[in-house]
Amino acid sequence: MPEDKLLEALQNAALAVSSARGDRIFQELTRYLATILHCDIALIGEVRGSVNGDIVRTLGVHGRDGYLENFEYPLAITPCGEVVGKSFMLIAEDASKRYPEDEPLVKLGANGYAGYPLYDPEGKAIGVLAIVSKKPMKNAGLVESVMKIFAVRAEAEMARRAQEQALASSAEQYRAIFHAAADSMVLRDAEFRVVDVNPGYEAMSGHKREEVLGRQVLTMSPQALNEHVLGLHQRALAGESVIFESHARRKSGERFHIETRGVPITYRGEPHVLYIGRDITSRRTAEQALRASEEQYRSIFNAVADSLVLRDADFRIVDVNPAYVTLSGYSREEVIGHDHVVANPPSDEGRIRALHERALAGESVIMESSRIAKDGSARNVELRGVPIEYRGAPHVLYIGRDISERKRSEQALRDSEEQYRAIFNAAADALVLRDDTGRIVDVNAAMCAMSGYTREEVLRHRQWIFARPELAPLAAEMFHRVIAGESVQFELKAARKDGTPLDIEMRAVTVMYRGKPHALGMARDITARKRADAERSALELQLRQAQKMEAIGHLTGGIAHDFNNLLASIMGHIVLASEQEAVSKNPKLARYLDQSLASARKARDLIRQMLTFSRGQRSTPRALNLAQAVEESLRLLRGSLPATVDLCSFLDTEQAGVMVDPVQVDQVLLNLAINARDAMSGDGSLTVGVHARPALEAVCASCRQRFSGGFVELSVADSGPGIPQQVRERMFEPFFTTKEVGRGSGMGLATVHGIVHEHGGHVVVEPGHPRGTRFRILLPTSAAPVPAQAEEKLVVRAAPAKLHGRILVIDDEAPVAEFMRDLLEGWGIQATAMTSARDALDAFTADPGAYDLVITDQTMPGTTGFSLARELLGKRPDLPVILCTGHLDAVARRELESAGIRALLHKPVEPEELYGLLRTELQ
Repeated sequence: MPEDKLLEALQNAALAVSSARGDRIFQELTRYLATILHCDIALIGEVRGSVNGDIVRTLGVHGRDGYLENFEYPLAITPCGEVVGKSFMLIAEDASKRYPEDEPLVKLGANGYAGYPLYDPEGKAIGVLAIVSKKPMKNAGLVESVMKIFAVRAEAEMARRAQEQALASSAEQYRAIFHAAADSMVLRDAEFRVVDVNPGYEAMSGHKREEVLGRQVLTMSPQALNEHVLGLHQRALAGESVIFESHARRKSGERFHIETRGVPITYRGEPHVLYIGRDITSRRTAEQALRASEEQYRSIFNAVADSLVLRDADFRIVDVNPAYVTLSGYSREEVIGHDHVVANPPSDEGRIRALHERALAGESVIMESSRIAKDGSARNVELRGVPIEYRGAPHVLYIGRDISERKRSEQALRDSEEQYRAIFNAAADALVLRDDTGRIVDVNAAMCAMSGYTREEVLRHRQWIFARPELAPLAAEMFHRVIAGESVQFELKAARKDGTPLDIEMRAVTVMYRGKPHALGMARDITARKRADAERSALELQLRQAQKMEAIGHLTGGIAHDFNNLLASIMGHIVLASEQEAVSKNPKLARYLDQSLASARKARDLIRQMLTFSRGQRSTPRALNLAQAVEESLRLLRGSLPATVDLCSFLDTEQAGVMVDPVQVDQVLLNLAINARDAMSGDGSLTVGVHARPALEAVCASCRQRFSGGFVELSVADSGPGIPQQVRERMFEPFFTTKEVGRGSGMGLATVHGIVHEHGGHVVVEPGHPRGTRFRILLPTSAAPVPAQAEEKLVVRAAPAKLHGRILVIDDEAPVAEFMRDLLEGWGIQATAMTSARDALDAFTADPGAYDLVITDQTMPGTTGFSLARELLGKRPDLPVILCTGHLDAVARRELESAGIRALLHKPVEPEELYGLLRTELQ
């Protein structure tokens, strides 16, 4: 464009923006802009936010045919979105193709577009100035220059309009607040004249607005305008907010109290003061009542002799009285504001805080504690917490009373009563307490048991309990002597309630009971003592025998239990060895393992019998032919005897039926044979026989009782030197032995005694002819049918089919636990072995789903398998638990089910039995 044309356009633009006036200035600016740049549309728009994004709302729009109605359009889909808040942009042609979503642009078929951003004085984007043309726009410099001139005027007009709107809004807000306020409001000018009042003033004073406008008087104050109020007014005009209280009077003459605040404001460009008045009559009255209440509270609070502590809802100490200071040693200043216990043990803080919450909820609470003074001295206190309202907020008043003396007195009385009651009730002698009139006050349980009377029967009567009627005068005389202070002691023949005679040793003494003299009679039944003197020797002998048998039982049980755990490991590893591939290729090795397992099982059966004997339990006898059982035992016995001992047997298999545990038959025969071998020093003859004795009468050598009846006899005779008489008297005693140290424990014949008598039998010991000794074991005959015995065939088996699962094994014996782990892993199971029940419980608690089954020992340090099973099932109820035990205690199925245990296995565990059980449980 030629320079003169450009200059003309700029002059027209400057003239247009300077001449635009009136309310429609934005429309006028768009008309001038469209005319000067020869465009089809010119618009000025302001940017506003919306839920869906910014929009442009036009303030003025001009087209080819004149002014257009203002409208809104979304900013993001139009070219204005690239102008607002950025810089001038011009699109020479194809504008509608670049913005196909801009419907007005497309509808017009626009080619050219130019936009100029608009900003407020602070640099904030506020709008856009834009033109659109159907023709291409070529001269970008001219367009930008002209639009820049129009943009300056548009920005100025938009800023002016925003200021006018803000001012109008401020005035509206002021007027709305002024008229809506409940407080009295009076606007005064610099000369203290009333410029305006609100309805709140009219309601409070009783004066109408017209009555006070332009006046300088204080219409609600009884005093005339004074220097003090004018001075406050001048301070407010200088920019200071002021406040004062005064008495006031309404138009009706009613007096009240008012609080007035003076706030400096600018009103219509001039300094004014807005006075806000509030009726505080009720508040002043309440404050005066509160002061009176506070004074009364303080007088009572300080005068109370008990220790008082006032705490707020946050447990902070608000106040304490002088009694608290005296009792605790802490000054008031030292404790105010503390939110923890100060003069109580720290251990009581949790309990006191819990009571504090209950008291805040409206409950009166009480507890006993200790008051720890500042110097460390302690006193017992009774602490009462009472909920109160203090200064409008919930508080708790704690009243502490020193009860140290009361506690000492109560404790002394309790100790005295408890000592008396404990001694009185625990006494083995019969005790009767009578008052000074002879009335029975108390009797102990021993007296009731001895006399046959109930306590109620005795307390109802004044009778002399043990004295026969003819001895009543003597008993009364003895009572009076005791009440007079004399102690008496005598013996008498007495009778129980049912007439049973007894000998009594009676003593009576004077005692003080609850401050009065009483007679305490002590009776001792000496009938049994006299009878016991005659029987003492026999009883002492029986007692020694019982103690010795109990001792052997405990020792046997301990040894057997430990050996059982070792045997479990031995048998288990034999089974593991038998499953190895090399065994199937070596028949000799398989036979060795087979024989080892057979011997171990024999040892297991013997150990079970030792456990049965040690726990004082009956064995499990069954019907068998004693001759056949002995014949089997002799094959095992032969290996325990040296070749120099000639072993002979005479076994009568006819009428040899007995009820006996076959393993215990082995044990009896083995003990007798070993004793015979040692007696012969390993050289001589040993004869074993079984014969029926249908009618026999003899004296038992071990229990010393005479017996008779039908028996089956097992005899063991040796060719040794015989047993001296003094040894025969003691040979069944536990631990008694004539062997050298280290060659015998003295338990063999004691074990024989226990087994034989458990089966209802007896032992007879006879000297041989011409030398030696014969032991005759006599067992009662049995008519029960004897089942045919099948020889157990032990076969080393191949490794079983693999199992799958995760098992936790718990056994306090490490070898047993390790064997079980190896056995289970050989079957394909992921096994975890632990020797501590506590560690196992912790591991299971950490991950209860990590195991499919648990195998636990029954007897472990600090717990049992039953207890552990209950804890595990408490954390996982569906968990299968198998219990293993080395003891033979009978365990009822209901006991296992109550503990949640699926199965019970006896040690040493048979792998075949365990395998079958796991195959069922892990399916």
